Amino acid sequence: MQRIPVRFSGMEQIIQFVEAINKFDYHCDLRCGRYFVDAKSLMGVITLQGSSNVELVVHADKADALMERISKYCC
Repeated sequence: MQRIPVRFSGMEQIIQFVEAINKFDYHCDLRCGRYFVDAKSLMGVITLQGSSNVELVVHADKADALMERISKYCC
């Protein structure tokens, strides 16, 4: 499992992030405090818009290709 802090500056970045995440088979969640949403769900990710301390949780040991693809959203 990998945990990576992420940040989005607007709706366009959220859409691009969800599209990128959906290209991979890994199970991914976004965590904000005690709340978890499916990182592949556009509606779920939108609910976290404007939140601070959002963390991507990737349920895989090696996800290098995914990390490279979403690097612009990592804090």
